[in-house]
Amino acid sequence: DLHKAIRRQRQMCIETGKWQLKTVEANGVVQTVDTVWYNFQTSLFEYQLYDPAKDVYRTNFGYKTLEGDTRLDLELVNYGGTPLEQFMRYTDWTSPKQTFTIEQSSVTNLVMSCEGRTYTFKKF
Repeated sequence: DLHKAIRRQRQMCIETGKWQLKTVEANGVVQTVDTVWYNFQTSLFEYQLYDPAKDVYRTNFGYKTLEGDTRLDLELVNYGGTPLEQFMRYTDWTSPKQTFTIEQSSVTNLVMSCEGRTYTFKKF
């Protein structure tokens, strides 16, 4: 069935791979971004940022849960990388756990929304 095939393709795109954030849109304003990556590995998740001012990468790890074909829960935890409290200051997340709605996904593009913001990623 076509719906099952589309759902499976969407899930596979998010199950594994590294995605580079390209834009964040909020309140009609689009901001270009090229220093943030989300890396998905089965049930694990890596959030990586590049800080050009200090020429360093900041990384934190967590878990991901795909609910159906349109909901993605991401939760950062204190496990390696930059300590969570410190890491959160470099993100636009309001808490260590975020729920995203998957608007669009393919093998090369991923569009998700959360808390009034739309995130557009390209496969890295």
